[in-house]
Amino acid sequence: MDKKLFAAASLLVIVATVLAACAPAPAAPAPAAEKVIVKETVAVPVEVTKVVQQTVLAPTATPAKDRVQIYWYIGLGAGAQPAQIPVEKDWVDKYNKSQNEIQLIPIIVDNKYAGDNLTAQLAAGNAPDIVGPVGAEGRAAFPGAFADLTPLVKEANYDLGDVDPAFTKFFVEEGKMVGLPFAIYPSALFVNKDLFKEAKLDLPPQKVGDKYTLDGKQVDWDWDAVLAVAKKLTVDKNGNDATSAKFDPKNIVQYGFKMQWVDDNPRWFATYWGAAMPVDDKGNAVIPDNWKVGMKWYYDAIWKYHVVPSQAADSGDLLKGNAFSSGKVAMGLTHTWYTCCIDPKIVPNWDLAIVPSYQGKITAKMHADTFSIMKDSKHPKEAFKVYQYMLGAGSADLYKIYGALPARVSQQAAFWAGLDKTYAPNKANWQVMISMIPFMDIPNHQAGLGVNNNKANAAFTKFGSDIKSNDKLDMDKRITDFVAELDKILKEKPAQ
Repeated sequence: MDKKLFAAASLLVIVATVLAACAPAPAAPAPAAEKVIVKETVAVPVEVTKVVQQTVLAPTATPAKDRVQIYWYIGLGAGAQPAQIPVEKDWVDKYNKSQNEIQLIPIIVDNKYAGDNLTAQLAAGNAPDIVGPVGAEGRAAFPGAFADLTPLVKEANYDLGDVDPAFTKFFVEEGKMVGLPFAIYPSALFVNKDLFKEAKLDLPPQKVGDKYTLDGKQVDWDWDAVLAVAKKLTVDKNGNDATSAKFDPKNIVQYGFKMQWVDDNPRWFATYWGAAMPVDDKGNAVIPDNWKVGMKWYYDAIWKYHVVPSQAADSGDLLKGNAFSSGKVAMGLTHTWYTCCIDPKIVPNWDLAIVPSYQGKITAKMHADTFSIMKDSKHPKEAFKVYQYMLGAGSADLYKIYGALPARVSQQAAFWAGLDKTYAPNKANWQVMISMIPFMDIPNHQAGLGVNNNKANAAFTKFGSDIKSNDKLDMDKRITDFVAELDKILKEKPAQ
């Protein structure tokens, strides 16, 4: 299909329906990739047999005849939050005005549909040029689809001198450098200071090794302590907390804890109980014992102790799909990218705390995003010029959009200063995030699971939905059944 048709018809900018994320002298401006909301549902063919129903936000850019069109696909990882879309458009407009060779056109797709949509475009021979920001999980869904950047890096003499080599190696997959270090996203505990003050509780520790004062005693800041504190911070409409015999779990107005936007897949949140892989060295599916503990902890926190919102409660009128930012959740465990989406008018006073430990060990899972150029890009050299702007002159604005800590040490101070300005007068202790980096999960919780990675992750996601929506679940049986299901998926031959 012609690239113009690709821009006008096939390229879909999907509205996120959940979770409400010094330029050169301007040259002659290119047509901007403006967007208008199309209030309709369209069918997008995925190869021949699958149809995905999607609401679309359609681009109205007219390809400029005197420029090379480079298509930037957003949503396979971060970037499709409603708050991020207009600032991404502004970034694209700024880039297009900064030079007169390339017209950058964004394709923004809701993360829930991005994988299927990109599959459809690749099957039709319509590969975009740049994909990102995208993490290990998003890339694992498309093995072999991304270009090796090594020759482009050498040709451009691109300097990676102030990047930790460990992060460079993070993006080498199957012997190819599929991305350059752009963003790292450590995780830590986001804390609503006002809710702690109201409950007359000490804030959680900010330094590794510090104890927490609970009921007059010094205790380790571990998952037992989190549960105990969360009970005191979960309150019903009559003001009773979850430690009270009068507590009404059917009328909760405030929750103590939430895995903020990281609990769809139990592999993601169980990693906080220790890094592992769900497959052994012989290729057999397995759920490690520490993951079983974490899965059961989260299930009981929802259904037995009621300190974590269920799936229905999370999307309901109280929390509106953004639990911590609703002001009705005291603690939210998540990554730096969540700084995109805290409403300072609702949560004016918040800070960070260290990740809880399990059996004396902290595991603070890490996300690391990059931009990748697709192997089938028609204009890889021009795409790499955009790429260098993304990681160079345009990076500061992108870091703000995605809440991303720069992988380049030289850019980190400016990133924290920008967040200070965004959330002033609130002052968060960003050193907490830095202190969690050495505790990153190795192996990573998004590491690929082979040729059937997508199907395996779909099974994990179904398991996660069961945990959050089924109050009658027998967790031991569900885990046993899941291992059998996962083993079958990992060993079956992929569809041809």
